[in-house]
Amino acid sequence: MEITKKEVEKLIELEEENTFSKHLKNVINRDFRKKGKISSNEIKFWKQDFWSKTIYPVFTFEFNNDNHLINISDKINPIGKILNIIIFLSYSILFLIPIINDFEILKNWRFISIFVVILALSIILIKSVYKFEKQNQLEYIVEFLDLEILNEKSKKEWTLIKMLTRVLIYPICIGLIILAISTLFPDGEIKLGLVSITIAGAYLFTDLTILLRKKTTGNNVYKK
Repeated sequence: MEITKKEVEKLIELEEENTFSKHLKNVINRDFRKKGKISSNEIKFWKQDFWSKTIYPVFTFEFNNDNHLINISDKINPIGKILNIIIFLSYSILFLIPIINDFEILKNWRFISIFVVILALSIILIKSVYKFEKQNQLEYIVEFLDLEILNEKSKKEWTLIKMLTRVLIYPICIGLIILAISTLFPDGEIKLGLVSITIAGAYLFTDLTILLRKKTTGNNVYKK
């Protein structure tokens, strides 16, 4: 049995435009209602989560000429996109300005290394939160519409690749924290030390929280 547009419309509690200003208002007001925009051949759906207030997906439901669901895709909301840009620019300014007038790779290797590691951790952290939030909301959609996932792929957290990734990243995070306490703070690099501890700690806390929460699976092709 095909999923109709009318059925998908029932997901939405409040219809509004999928714009930057609307999502900004959504984040500021912490509005957890299920929202969306209904168009002729597609429906956009999103919901802010209490745990992930800014990095949440916008799902796009596509329909054929008979108003039957043919595909579901997703992308991060406009606020989440801007957040990524702000993080990148902030780190760039914080780390690069102190050495821009006297740039020597060997002399500033510590700054450059820490900058690269922290930026990489931030990107991984944001992607992990987004992926987890997408899977949680996707599970709700699948249950609400009584969908069956085709070509379902396992998303278990403790796969070999994910275990190896954690084996690599966890020591890096712990190393950043130790480096900040033992070297950066005593050398007067307070800002650099605080950023190192904050990012490393945030990654460890978030990743462990994700592991302890319910795991879900998802894909982009569905049927009923």
